[in-house]
Amino acid sequence: AAYALDRYPDVERVLIFDWDVHHGQGTQQIFEQSSEVLVVNAHRHDGQKFYPATGTASEVGLGPGRGFNVNVALPEGYGGAALWSVC
Repeated sequence: AAYALDRYPDVERVLIFDWDVHHGQGTQQIFEQSSEVLVVNAHRHDGQKFYPATGTASEVGLGPGRGFNVNVALPEGYGGAALWSVC
């Protein structure tokens, strides 16, 4: 995302859509203060029982990036239909 914003000056915003069983906390941390990158993360989250136990719906970004981080926490055993509903 940072490369795209730097390399293509006409690009105003970039979307990162991360779907995985684990929360992409590293990507979230990199861009959580940016209003130029929208990070949408769909992952399993069931409290503190599943690593990394981050990615709650209340984690929405910081400062100018507030509102540009979206976490969609899915329950244990979620299937393909749950992922499609996120899209």
